[in-house]
Amino acid sequence: MPVNQIPGRAFVLLLLSLTAAPLLTAPASARSSCSAELRRTRIAVDNALEAHAGAGPFAPESKAAKLNHQPTPSSIARAENRFDHWPNGDEAVAALQRAREANKRRDTQGCLDALREARLAIGANH
Repeated sequence: MPVNQIPGRAFVLLLLSLTAAPLLTAPASARSSCSAELRRTRIAVDNALEAHAGAGPFAPESKAAKLNHQPTPSSIARAENRFDHWPNGDEAVAALQRAREANKRRDTQGCLDALREARLAIGANH
């Protein structure tokens, strides 16, 4: 083998290894074509949930609150269930979870279908 071909081959191997490394080390979610849409839809769902929570009525102050008692996690959960329940929000969150699971399985069509359901639940058309 001629001496002047060795550096050329080494350069080609180095170039191939540098271009292949990011593909091998990238997480599976970054390689999925659904990942970017999943991020956009999650942000849209988060914004819709925040808008809904901000538009709703405030819960009345309980007798325990007037007695300077600190709320317990279970009393907070009961109050949230009574006053913060939004069926469309629940549907959107469940659809996002299905989309994440489909994305992990690399089921692009299943992921996109679940994201469409999430956007429909919150009234987003895109």
